[in-house]
Amino acid sequence: MDQSEILAHLDEERRGLVRDGEVLESRPGTTRLRAADGSNCAISYSALNAEIADSAIAREIEHHRRLAAPFEWKLYSHDGPVDLLDRLQRHGFEIGPMEAVLVYDLAHPAEWITRNDANVVQRIDRIADVEVFRKVAEQVFQKNYAFTASQLSTAVTAGSTQHRGYIAYAADHPASIGRLYTHPKSRFGGLYGGGTLPAFRGHGLYRAVVAARARDAIAFGARYLIVDALPTSRPILERLGFVWVADTWPCEWRS
Repeated sequence: MDQSEILAHLDEERRGLVRDGEVLESRPGTTRLRAADGSNCAISYSALNAEIADSAIAREIEHHRRLAAPFEWKLYSHDGPVDLLDRLQRHGFEIGPMEAVLVYDLAHPAEWITRNDANVVQRIDRIADVEVFRKVAEQVFQKNYAFTASQLSTAVTAGSTQHRGYIAYAADHPASIGRLYTHPKSRFGGLYGGGTLPAFRGHGLYRAVVAARARDAIAFGARYLIVDALPTSRPILERLGFVWVADTWPCEWRS
């Protein structure tokens, strides 16, 4: 894969791709993203230089302060200027753990993708399944998943395929989960929230959920899978053929 080409496609979509339930607002040097109900605000893209970076950061803080809305600045390692992470921290952002942006080319999917584990992985197509997903997610990640569950419920009710959830079962026990974002105009199938209950790790469930999402991403027209991977999942994904293209940090402003 051509890393610069991948990042150019990613930046293009960060600037202008609008998914179901989202609103984008482009400003000089930044793109604001929020849920249609006004929640979950973020800066999805920035193109700044050393001369304007601090004033742009201050502008975004003031904008979101007036809204009384905390927000995330989604920073990538190729975003300028080179010291943007330090600048955000000086302005009061809490810097989250670094994640590796990994990409998989779906043009020639490996056997682990094409082998169908339909007896193991269930796509969420019913509202009742959302609560099952939520319970597993909250046990895996030890945090409240009400917002994500609400998003999934909305997608199921609307019949949207742009945000989908998946549950892998060990016998009859829901044991592993993950989500997939796609869009008709996107080259990427985005993998989010993948995790397995501790008692069921090491049995291939995580890989099965990745594979199920990969098959759906192909069906929805995606050329690549993309995921922000923590150190716990990066080795697994790289063994499956994912390739590093960048690093990313969630930078949270809460004041």
